[in-house]
Amino acid sequence: MIKRFIPLLLLLLFVVPYAWATHIVGGQLYITQNPGNYYNYNIGLTMYFDALNGNPGAEDQFVNIYVFRKRDNVAIGWLEAPKLERKLVTYANPQCGISTLQTYMITYGSTLRLEPGDFNDPQGYYMVWDRCCRNGTITNIKAPGDAGSLFYLEFPPLVKNGTAFSNSSPVFAPIVGDYACVNSPFFFDFGGKDADGDSLTYTLITPMQGYSDKGNPSAPARGSSGYPRLTWQDGISVANIIPGPKPLSVNKNTGMLSVTPGSVGLYVFAVQVDEYRKGQKIGTLTRDFQLKVVDCPKMEPPKLLFKPAGKATYYNENEIITIKKNDPACFEVIVTDPSVNQLVKVLGSTVGQSRDYFNLLPAEFRTSIANDTLKFQVCLDECFVTYDNRPIHIQLLAEDESCPVPLTDTLNIYIRREGGDNNPPAVTTSLEGNYVHVTAGEPVTFTVYGKDADKDSLALSGRGRDFNMNDRGMVFKAVNGRASIQQTFSWIPPCNARKGDTLIVDFKAEDLRCEGNPLARSAPVYFVVDQSPNTPPAVTTSLTDQEIVYTIGSGEITFDVLAADPDTNVISLGGSGRGFDMAALGMQFAGKTGVRNVTSPYSWSPECSVLQGGAEQVFYIDFVTRDKNCAAATDTTSVKVTVKDNDSQEMPEFPNVITPNGDGKNDCFNFHDLPDDNCSNQFRDVAIFNRWGKQIYYSKDKSKDWCPTNISGGYYYYLIQYTKKSYKGGLTVLR
Repeated sequence: MIKRFIPLLLLLLFVVPYAWATHIVGGQLYITQNPGNYYNYNIGLTMYFDALNGNPGAEDQFVNIYVFRKRDNVAIGWLEAPKLERKLVTYANPQCGISTLQTYMITYGSTLRLEPGDFNDPQGYYMVWDRCCRNGTITNIKAPGDAGSLFYLEFPPLVKNGTAFSNSSPVFAPIVGDYACVNSPFFFDFGGKDADGDSLTYTLITPMQGYSDKGNPSAPARGSSGYPRLTWQDGISVANIIPGPKPLSVNKNTGMLSVTPGSVGLYVFAVQVDEYRKGQKIGTLTRDFQLKVVDCPKMEPPKLLFKPAGKATYYNENEIITIKKNDPACFEVIVTDPSVNQLVKVLGSTVGQSRDYFNLLPAEFRTSIANDTLKFQVCLDECFVTYDNRPIHIQLLAEDESCPVPLTDTLNIYIRREGGDNNPPAVTTSLEGNYVHVTAGEPVTFTVYGKDADKDSLALSGRGRDFNMNDRGMVFKAVNGRASIQQTFSWIPPCNARKGDTLIVDFKAEDLRCEGNPLARSAPVYFVVDQSPNTPPAVTTSLTDQEIVYTIGSGEITFDVLAADPDTNVISLGGSGRGFDMAALGMQFAGKTGVRNVTSPYSWSPECSVLQGGAEQVFYIDFVTRDKNCAAATDTTSVKVTVKDNDSQEMPEFPNVITPNGDGKNDCFNFHDLPDDNCSNQFRDVAIFNRWGKQIYYSKDKSKDWCPTNISGGYYYYLIQYTKKSYKGGLTVLR
């Protein structure tokens, strides 16, 4: 678990002296799970350190991360996390590095065990790291060299509603160390990924300052519902953290930062990342960083231009270019760039398709003079063909080597190209026409065929027009093959299909020679619903009387339950007890499904336990049949079973004399005629005593009679005991 929380006063006595310096660039805390591991969590922080202006002595070898309960800010504990890694932050384009900007990314962390019982408060917990000081040359805040930095992270309880709640904080890629240029657009990916699939939202905030300062740069953190924030310079706020023609903003869904800064400087900012699951916020963290803005040499982006064949003017992106079947497959595009010795790369893709089916030759150039004009070809493959008169959208992108990020230009070209030698597939059915008259409950089955004259690979599928086939119970599984394929369509129209309704299913065969741009043909089938009267099903039993009176011990109750439907619909038969579980009482009955007629046997041998100590109990069993094609068509029959205890326990008349002389007549005192047990009164034992009260016979088995052979004649007494009653009397034995 987390190391024991040490009281603040005691911790101050032992705190290790830290060097004070302006060195903190930014960073964030993290907590991630270790599934299947005894040490089930990783906790730590990623910190960005000014490698040029920071005091090396301020680079901590470990950090203390403090954990508090959110509900009342009570301290839960603290963790000493050692330094795991230090590395230089890279640039998106390493050639664009500048000597005044160098940053280390330092990772601290530790693996530990968190006990769910220690972290079950419904409002959750938060952790903080509080340290001074920030970079002293920051432009947009007051007294930056004396400003502390507080990283903050909220996490949910490990148990919610008695169930383990798994969660990891978002994970972020290492930040690139790029800088921005005055009056030039700049983009910065500040987004993360969540291992649990939770959604993330991003908001610019004023960075937290915490309680550390020059005099106490690494004091133990305090719990708080509102930590101090940095003080902006006059005229600066969250709305213009980095001022300029387009102040700093963040995309709330992706975390992409964008800015067109107006002046040079070093600007600190923070983004709050909120974590949501099923619409409920479960966590939050803050990410700090700073962006350097420099006065860069004026750079101009490349420019893409295209002059269609036979045209005197350059292409307008609202045009559609038509390329006929026998026209050349390649056309020429030019790119210009104002800079000398600038490498220009050209990329291309088709929009809305999984394959491009074209290539660029060559794909990169280097300018040799100012405003150099370079040419490249766009060559279309045989699969670059348009169908149904719809053009294909090509997007070309040219990017140069401008710093800190490449400048680009985009050209969108819309091309309609006539088909080549690939023949379209054919799709047919085994129906006589494309209209089918259907009746509720009456199965419809036919075969759909796909065929390709070129023997290409095919895909055959079906789709309801303005409805989902599965929702209507239509069965048609998509199938693939080569040259010739087929698949069966089946459907039992439901009873709620209304007369006069028409449902349209489009069956499509796709030629897959060109993956991502298939050549397809469709054939519609129209299903016309005729009058569909539905006869409800009926359920009966083989009993002559639906009321059964049963005495415990009298054998087994058995009968059959029968369901019938004159239509050809599928029906189901089931049973349920009113207020009790049939199986739990030992009743045997299996639900069944079938067409027209369904039969299922019922059986039960009630035991004393069902009486629950009473003399009798009544049970109602409902047997229900349903027309599975018509949810409203049902029928129910009920059987009443009254279970009674056996109360006919009359004691037989015993003889008062026996003559055990071996002649086979009246030799024994017979017990086998004793009354049967019932649920409330069961046989216990029988005993016989002589006239002086000495027991001479005892048995718990009433099936065994007393046949004395070695006792003298005289008068004897018997005692017969049941659980609730006892019987006694006298008996003379004659020799």
